[in-house]
Amino acid sequence: MESTIVGNSDGETISELVANVKYRYALRKQLDDEVKKIIDVEMQKATMEIMEEHRKTMKKIVEDYKSTIRQVVEEEKVEIWKKAETIKKSMMQIGL
Repeated sequence: MESTIVGNSDGETISELVANVKYRYALRKQLDDEVKKIIDVEMQKATMEIMEEHRKTMKKIVEDYKSTIRQVVEEEKVEIWKKAETIKKSMMQIGL
C-alpha cells in the first residue's frame, strides 16, 4: 500500500507523517512476522503428527508380518507332526 503526502489541514508536519508511515510499516511487519511464526508452529505440529502416524503404521505392518510368520510356522509344525504320524502308522503296518 502506498502513502502519498499531501498538504494537511491539521497542521501535521512532514516528519509526523513520515513517523506515522514508519509506524504503520513496523506494525505491518510485526503482524507479518507473527503470522509467519504461527504458520511455522502449525507446520511443525502437522509434521510431527504425520511422523507419528507413519511410525504407528510401520509398527502395525511389522506386527502384521510377525503374526503372519508365526501363523505359517505353526501351520508347518502341524504338517510335520501329521507326516510323522503317517510315517509311524506305515511303519507299524509293515511290522517294523
